[in-house]
Amino acid sequence: MDRISIVLDAIDKAKGVDTIVYNVSNHNPFVQYVFITSASNSRQIQALAQYVREAMIIHDLGYSHIEGNDSSKWILVDSSDIVVHIFEENERDVYALEKLYMNCERVV
Repeated sequence: MDRISIVLDAIDKAKGVDTIVYNVSNHNPFVQYVFITSASNSRQIQALAQYVREAMIIHDLGYSHIEGNDSSKWILVDSSDIVVHIFEENERDVYALEKLYMNCERVV
């Protein structure tokens, strides 16, 4: 299973929605893939972060850390060259990260 599939599988298991994956390697020398996904509430955000974290560790994807806490509406899971942004659905519209990555190759 490739790295994208591993992370997508973890997101799907935790019921992440509207997931997008960008290849940002031409724009960022430290990160290859950026995932953006949504959850309906803070509990689901936490579950998504834990599922992604565990998948990164199990599959040796270079898990680094999680930014955010139990009440966060946006959590970031970081590995060596993969970044996963997990938003509460309404919060995702506020930050509109898709605009930041619109010139990058969309993988999913």
